[in-house]
Amino acid sequence: MANRKISAVAIDTASIDYGQSQLFETHRILYKEGIFAIENVARMDALPVKGFEIIALPMKIQGGSGAPVRIIAILS
Repeated sequence: MANRKISAVAIDTASIDYGQSQLFETHRILYKEGIFAIENVARMDALPVKGFEIIALPMKIQGGSGAPVRIIAILS
């Protein structure tokens, strides 16, 4: 991560940690670096390798640790 400017990670599965995880190591490593994760993302295979931006619009949930998002991809 030191060589790249990563601000977010998106994945098409239910969690960035494996299913039986109780320590949530991936969450902890990313969040410590200020990198947020978006889980259950569909159709990522339709995006090009380069040349796009993602806008993630979260639902406001007071006191929650996460929220559903509406994701928009803007192709350049």
